[in-house]
Amino acid sequence: MRVIDLEGMNINDLRTMAKERGLESTKKAEIIQSLAEDAPASVGQESIGTSASLIENALNHAILANAPSKETIRELVQEVIGEVKFSAPVSSNGTTTSASPVSTDAIIQWAEVPDATCDVNGQYVSPPWWNELITASQVSHVELKGSAGSGKTLAIHKLAEEMGKKLAVVTADGGLRKRDLIGQREITNGTTYFDAGEFASSAKNGDWALIDEANFADADALGFLNGMTDRAGTDGSTFSIGGKVIDVHPDFRCFITRNQGYAGTKNMNEALRDRFWTIEVPPLLDEKLVQMLQSHGLPEDYAKDASFLVTALYKTWEQNKITYQVSPRRALVAYQLADKLDANKAGYRKLLEKSILTKIDNKHDKEAVEHQIKTIWATLKTLERNS
Repeated sequence: MRVIDLEGMNINDLRTMAKERGLESTKKAEIIQSLAEDAPASVGQESIGTSASLIENALNHAILANAPSKETIRELVQEVIGEVKFSAPVSSNGTTTSASPVSTDAIIQWAEVPDATCDVNGQYVSPPWWNELITASQVSHVELKGSAGSGKTLAIHKLAEEMGKKLAVVTADGGLRKRDLIGQREITNGTTYFDAGEFASSAKNGDWALIDEANFADADALGFLNGMTDRAGTDGSTFSIGGKVIDVHPDFRCFITRNQGYAGTKNMNEALRDRFWTIEVPPLLDEKLVQMLQSHGLPEDYAKDASFLVTALYKTWEQNKITYQVSPRRALVAYQLADKLDANKAGYRKLLEKSILTKIDNKHDKEAVEHQIKTIWATLKTLERNS
């Protein structure tokens, strides 16, 4: 196929594709025209790799005024190549031969989903909602919502490990697109193939998948999930990848976690949430928090100090005296640093305080939390003297 033949592609589809990505349809026409103008007369039969290079060069010149991101350009190039669906066979002497367009829909490279592991230094402490999680996972996809550091993610890893399941993990805190779930087209040695992601492989094979902090995900990812999580435990759900319709395995389970009300999060589609059994996860406080911290390696007296502070700050937050909700992760990180520095318990308290305050940007919020911490430590010292 000559590069100039790309002018014969469906221009209406290409213009629609360009418009969806914020590019004017006239610019798309310029891209096609540029392909014809840039192709030398001696080009002959071209491999898809060379064509892709010319396409990208044309894109860079034709839409320079619109200044799209490199990611936008690459997405458009991949979609253009996907529309062409051709490859040039190589003859025995190493030259390309003429051939009719060959569909690449069937070339999908499936990722291997890893076995689930639960990274806990000591014995895992089952939360009060553990039995509900076990039962819900047998019949439905599952949503865990609750405050940060309440054990949502760890519980899914532990359950998958106990059930002997493979677990694909996708973190959405930096934004999540559909392509992060299913993968994307790639080009190697003049051949296009679809590099399927772990999430797509888990859906096809009947493994489990976890989308952590799902309410940071973009709309196209949530829309994709909405279509392929409709029939947990039964046949019928499908998704499209590389031009093929793939059946979702009845054993596939999707778990999502989210921290509602945090900055940067988005409202989730109600139709999507309707496909998940929701478990409201309470924060770990008091003795339960002590047990969790000890399971991660904290000595008992350090864990009790941390639990006393985190629990008191959470109750202060519930009373609307502060706006910052403290995560138990601050206690874990502070101890890891204290352990490296050989700090005593007093040093650990200072590191824990710093670990919390450095996460608060607003000056008045930081001063309010700092005041509460001083009051809590003073109360704890009084209790220690009187015990």
